[in-house]
This record gives sequence, C-alpha cells and structure tokens, in this order.
Amino acid sequence: CLQSLSFRSMDARRQDIALAHSGTCDWLFETCAFQCWRDRSRLSQHNGVFWIKGNPGTGKSTLMKHILEHCQHNLEGYTVVSHFFNARGDPSEKTALGMLRSLIYQLITETAIYERFIHLFREKQQKHGPREWEWRDSELKRFLRDEIKCRQSEPHVLLIDALDECSPAHVRDVVGFLEDLSIESTRAEGSLNICLSSRHYPHISMATHQELVVEKMAEHNKDISRYIRDKLTKRNAEIEHSMLEKASGIFMWVVLVVTMLNKAYDEGKVEGMHRKLREVPSDLEEMFKMLLSTENPDKHETVLMLQWVLFARRPLKPEELYYAMLAGTSPDDLGARDWSRITPNDIRRRITNSSRGLIEFRQSQYNPLEVTAQFIHESVNDFLLRNQRLQELDSTLGSNSVGISHERLKGCC
Repeated sequence: CLQSLSFRSMDARRQDIALAHSGTCDWLFETCAFQCWRDRSRLSQHNGVFWIKGNPGTGKSTLMKHILEHCQHNLEGYTVVSHFFNARGDPSEKTALGMLRSLIYQLITETAIYERFIHLFREKQQKHGPREWEWRDSELKRFLRDEIKCRQSEPHVLLIDALDECSPAHVRDVVGFLEDLSIESTRAEGSLNICLSSRHYPHISMATHQELVVEKMAEHNKDISRYIRDKLTKRNAEIEHSMLEKASGIFMWVVLVVTMLNKAYDEGKVEGMHRKLREVPSDLEEMFKMLLSTENPDKHETVLMLQWVLFARRPLKPEELYYAMLAGTSPDDLGARDWSRITPNDIRRRITNSSRGLIEFRQSQYNPLEVTAQFIHESVNDFLLRNQRLQELDSTLGSNSVGISHERLKGCC
C-alpha cells in the first residue's frame, strides 16, 4: 500500500538542500507576514496561505527547509507534511502526481488515515489486479481533500517548495488545487496552513494569501553579511561591504564569489581579491557567463559536459559523465588509459573543474554509494537554454542548439 505511493527520490530534494547557515533564517518567524499566517483570527486576510517569493538564487529552498524543521519542532499537535519540487530530478519530482503521492504518503503514517486509504488501495487492486495500475491525480486529490475535510479539528501544515520547478503543464493545476483546499478549509473553520515558495515568474497567484519577498527583507541581507564574515578566509571590511552591495540579495552569487576569493587567497594572491571582486558581475546569469567564458583551453570538454547534464534522459553517475565526455572529446584515450589508476575523486575533481563549478554531485538517501551529477542550481539550466547561451559557448551549434546537442550526444554512445 505504502509502496504504491512511494518513489525513490521522494525525499531527495529536501535532503539535498543545505541547512541554513548558523544564526540565519530565524528572523522569518518574527516577521509580520509569518505571525499573521499563524494567527487564525486573521484568516480572512490570507485563507491560511503564506507565499514566499524571491529571485533565483536568493535561498528560498533553504528558508523553506528551515520553516519545515521549525514547524516540526514547535507546532505541537500539528501534522506537518512537505513536498520539494525539483526540475533537475526524476519525473515524479516535478509533477502534480508526485506531489500528491508524497503528501499522502506522509499523512497515512497515522493509523486512522491509513485504514481509510487502504480501503481505496484494495478497491484499486480488485479492479485492476495487484500490479497493473497507477494512481491518478484526480483520485488522490479527492482523497486528500476528503481527509482534510474529515479532520477539520486537527491542524495541518502543508509546505510546498519551488512551485516554479513544477512542470509547466501542471503548475497552474497545483496552485488551483491548493487554493481550493485553503478556501474549503476556511469556510469550514478548519485548521489548515499552507506555505508555498516560488520565483516571481511564472506569474501565478491566489486571490487571498499572505506574501513575503525574500530580497526585500533587511534581515535577509544581514544573513548574507553573516555568511560572508564567517566564510571568507581573510576578513576584510571593504570586501565584505562591496560583496553585500553587489549581491543584491542573491545568496547563490555570494556562495560562488566567496569560493573565488578564498581560492585567490589560498594561492597567495591577496592583492588580487579586490580585483577579482571588481571583475565579477553582480548579475547571477552574467556570473555564469563569466565562469564559462574565462580562458578555457578545454572549452569543448566543458560544453559537452554541460550538454550531457542538460539533455541526458536520466541523471548520470560521475563515472558515466566522465567516460561520456571522453568518448566525445578523446575517444582514443578510452582504450589507452590504465583505468585502475583513475579514482572516483579524480573523476569528480575533473567534472568540477571542467564545469567551472556549475555541476555538483547528489548522493542517494537510500544508498550512499549511488551518486549522480546535476547542476548546482536550476538557474544554471535556465541560463544555458535561454537567449542562445549554448550557441555563445559553441558557435557550431547554430540555431538548433537542442537538436544538434542530441546528435552530438548520440555520437558519443
């Protein structure tokens, strides 16, 4: 019964998100927006919905994970369930059906709900056989709506992260369903709270909700300042102030720049830290462009690696990505090298270096030895596919960068 809802990567995105840096994010719980959301006497102002919005890379997912842990530890008597959409993950991580399966799986760990769900499960088995069927959006929506109606006196919190990473075909349906849940609960004087996060685009909204914009919060900039102070190897007030000004609230930008400046310091280029900071663009996408455009004698290798992560039908293991890259750039080396001398660490360092730090490694929560390669952030994927960025990196791709990329990858196989 539970296995019919579960999928391997159900908790993967939540596990991948870094914990909030020490001493950050707690400010959110003191904001008027959060306090209003928690105040049931002001339900008419928000219908129990709290929507966190922000530009790409501001740290919304880290904030949502922090809220989840806060609710689990501090809201006694509440049932708290969550789903973290992931556009870079498996198909189930970015669909409405995957969200519904995840939420209901978490809810039915309670006996009363489990007994009602197993009745529905057995009906499906009797009708379709033990294996030849799948859950449909409509029946899981109905079950979730009915359960929340039946349990109006029992408080629930639903946290849904990264709505913008839900597939375009499903995102409006998801928002509409969640809005219907909030309205029905409010009318029935129930105790349902919904917390959402998304970018500002695509523009999808609800008629009634409480909203907070991350990059507009002064406390968010204080978090960034704290991170810079704690993470910079060489403390420098001028550099710290300049970084805060250029960051414009984008935490991902800060993380990348801190890494660059620490590398310069480790190489003894203390005087170069100021110059490096002046050269770095303040825009996150321009930062990606700079990283990929910097003098690179192995640019073909970099582009091919990015293409594999962009267009492979499934996430590749580091070893698969490494050998696929060699097959397309140095096919003669595949038979000539002594592969026993190439360690997993060698492969990961090569991928990190070739991708200019834009590819990271995701460890399976079920098997620590199962690792796949992915972009460090969904904004990297957006950057490469928008405004002909791939063609800028490789002019041979012409106007059909996606089609030619697929042909190139096919030639590596």
